This record gives sequence, structure tokens and C-alpha cells, in this order.
Amino acid sequence: MATTLSYTASEPSLTWNGRNPGGTALFDARPPTVPRNAKPIYDENLGCIVGYKQEAAGVFRIYTLDGAVSWSEKPLEAPLIDPVDLLFVVGGVWTAGARGITRAGIRGIGSAIDRTTLFGLRTRYHALMQRPLRFAAKPLAHMGNPGRYVPVHILRLTLKYGKRVADPAGHTGVFQYPITRNGTAYTLEVVVRESDYTVLHFAYKSLR
Repeated sequence: MATTLSYTASEPSLTWNGRNPGGTALFDARPPTVPRNAKPIYDENLGCIVGYKQEAAGVFRIYTLDGAVSWSEKPLEAPLIDPVDLLFVVGGVWTAGARGITRAGIRGIGSAIDRTTLFGLRTRYHALMQRPLRFAAKPLAHMGNPGRYVPVHILRLTLKYGKRVADPAGHTGVFQYPITRNGTAYTLEVVVRESDYTVLHFAYKSLR
């Protein structure tokens, strides 16, 4: 995605309608505290990653989207996850141990997570989605385009964990963070007017 620095610091602040434009792209903005070998937990009902699960010494440790340890439990997956299974999957018709393809087109295995833990993962996701975040006109238009859309919780995680860098346009509040989109690595760049948390610009740049 090409970066076009056409924003100004005085653009009007607009409200997003909250509707996913219909794309099936799978985004992952892994918090720095989540181990690299932890596999994402994909929620088929929400259509996104809601946490991570790592096995260590025969125990599964579950992480929320912001990297906190949500729960540790004994492994319940049967059969064991295979390297070609990229995700643990919950929700929809998925059951523990069932293998298949998610609606995002990614191979996964059904995960046995107790209801309380799953509720906690979904609650954290909804908290990230519902915190106020407004948009200037151009990035708001991108939020309605399946090819340019980035989920609000991914933008939020970039603002939380991203590296602050100098803004070529001379504004403040530029953050960059590594993400993946459908398994491809990118750097997501978000420019935000911090006085009212209005996104002035966002773009993801391929690292390959």
C-alpha cells in the first residue's frame, strides 16, 4: 500500500459507522509480551484473532490481545496441533480437535477453551473496538474499502505498542508497528492527532 502524505493537522474529525466493509483479510498485531511460538486464537463468530495460546511443559497459556496472561490450562486439543495448522479456532461450528479452513481462508484446529476464558478474550477485543477513535475524511473512506480497511483494534494496538517516529508532514503522533495481513508481514503506520484521537492517515507497507 503506497503512502500518500496528503493530510493536515486541522482536518475535521468524523465518526466511523463501525461496519466491516466485508473483506476477509486476517490481521495480527501481536503484542511484544506474547511469545513468537504462541499460535493465534481465531474467533469464527467475530472474524478476527482474539488472543494467543502457547503450550509449555504440558500446559496451555492463553494471552489476551494486549498481551496479558488470561489463563493457564491443561492441553485439551486432540489430536495435537500440526505445524500446518496456523490457528486455534473457536466459535461457529468449530469443536475441539476439528480441522478445517476458516472463513478467512486459513488452516486451523478447533480449540477447547472454557467459556469464562473465551468471554475474557472477547471482552478485551470489544473494549479495544469501542474506545473512541475518529477519522479524517480520507482514512474514513479507507475504512469502507475492503482493500484498505484496518480493524479499529489493530489501529489501537499500533498506537499502544508502536514506535513513535518523525512525521514527514511535520505533525506529531506518528506510530509504526509490525503486523501481518493474511500471513504477509507489514509495517502499519498510523498518524493520529492526539488532542482528540483523530486518525489523519494510515497505511501498511510490505516488508518483503
